[in-house]
Amino acid sequence: MRRRPWPIATLIFGLATLAVFIAFSMLPEVKGVYEPSAVGAEVSAFQRAETMADLARVFGEPADPARLAAMTAINRLDLYAFIPAYTLFLVLAAIMLATGTRSLIAWAAILFALIGAGADAIETTAQLRVTQDYANAAAQLPIAPWHWMKYFCLALHGAMLTVFCCVSRKRWILAALAFAPLVCVSLAAARLAPPSLYSAAFGVFWVALLVIAVMELVRAKGEPA
Repeated sequence: MRRRPWPIATLIFGLATLAVFIAFSMLPEVKGVYEPSAVGAEVSAFQRAETMADLARVFGEPADPARLAAMTAINRLDLYAFIPAYTLFLVLAAIMLATGTRSLIAWAAILFALIGAGADAIETTAQLRVTQDYANAAAQLPIAPWHWMKYFCLALHGAMLTVFCCVSRKRWILAALAFAPLVCVSLAAARLAPPSLYSAAFGVFWVALLVIAVMELVRAKGEPA
């Protein structure tokens, strides 16, 4: 019975993460500006901004007030809902997988998740300053270093779980899916792949963690009290 709280908590915050992610494209400020399929690419372009020319490609020149309002709404939801939800999801997933073991690797995964979330919070705060005071946007640049720090740390969270799955749990499929984000982020940082590649890799990996949470919950229910 003591195994059940971890998969339940992981599932709850994983579903919360998914719900907030879907909500980004449904915000009223966003629906009037972007097609749902374009939201991710525009957000990513903003996060990778290094110069005022990069911002002009996102917001236009002069900056479009509707686009600024849309990004403000997105980043508020990101800061106050998405970042807390996915941070707890990733931390709980590592604890869930490590239950019954004493693995420093799992603790390393948790540490990378927390550092990545911290970088994300700094990045998102800078983006909010840009959209709320665009006249002084240059003072917040570059945003890109926080973006790459965030994604590399979240990818290293997955890489640590890859090692853990290979050494302790023998979950080869999850191990491969957990390692894919690090490869994809590295390729994108070297400009050898588009950002959509690592976004997809994270999405598949995080959905896999949801599936594992369901499997662990079913297994826990079958254990004797």
